Amino acid sequence: MNSKLSLVILAGGLGSRYQAAKQIDAFGSQNAYLLEFAIYDAVQAGFFKILLVVNEMVLEHMKVKLAPWSTQIQLEFVVQKLSPTALLKINPNRSKPWGTAQAVLCAEPYISGPFVVMNADDYYGQNVMSQAVNFFQEESFAHGLIAYPLGLTLSPYGGVSRGICDVNEQGELLGIQECHDLSKKKNTYHSLESFHLSDDSLVSMNFWLFQSSIFEVLAKYFEAFLQENHLDLNKECYLPSAIQVHLKSKNMKVKVLKASGKWTGLTFPKDREFVEDTLRNLTTLKKYPTFFGHE
Repeated sequence: MNSKLSLVILAGGLGSRYQAAKQIDAFGSQNAYLLEFAIYDAVQAGFFKILLVVNEMVLEHMKVKLAPWSTQIQLEFVVQKLSPTALLKINPNRSKPWGTAQAVLCAEPYISGPFVVMNADDYYGQNVMSQAVNFFQEESFAHGLIAYPLGLTLSPYGGVSRGICDVNEQGELLGIQECHDLSKKKNTYHSLESFHLSDDSLVSMNFWLFQSSIFEVLAKYFEAFLQENHLDLNKECYLPSAIQVHLKSKNMKVKVLKASGKWTGLTFPKDREFVEDTLRNLTTLKKYPTFFGHE
């Protein structure tokens, strides 16, 4: 394995539907953030560094809470800036971060090799970090995406957005199409778009395996996005959109790996109970220690 494998955790979102800062909600006997379970898995898998991309509102709280992890792995924080460049005037009334593509770009100065990207408010299963390690042992050029069967990623409490993956026979990503307000009723999927979907349709939950070459791709895409949208109050620059553009131009290859574990995450307030139960059951099965070693 590359000794410089890093984990980038995107923790800068504001979580409007969850009605709370999902990044700093605590779970289980561990009294831990959801992202701490991923940190534990990354440590066990032999990752080199954890980098958290955060907003200023949670920065100090996270630094204090996560400080004990620095005895086990290198831990760094970077704030996702609302004014990423001095050359463009940003709308002074904007408070929303610029999205996941820019969040990953914030990590560039701290990354020196391949890296994994994940959301702070998702639990991807205990095996994904090992899958990532195995991927980078074999790949030094292609990027990767760990995708999940759609049927395992829904919330019973409301419609969700999912990136529907188009994958060829070689297991390579051809494209991602965003599907919004997605739910399942009477064994039929419904959404704002017209998709023919099944439980086995593969979707992206933003668990990416990137070579460092991705930064050049994202920088070009975000620069063009910002030129067009710098005065907008709400538009965001999404990571899948940046990938989609370059897949169409045949400038990159992304291999799709099917997740070997079950995803769970926080979209609506009522999702919290299911996430809590999932982590409690895993702890009972001794997949996680009852205590991560700090309060």
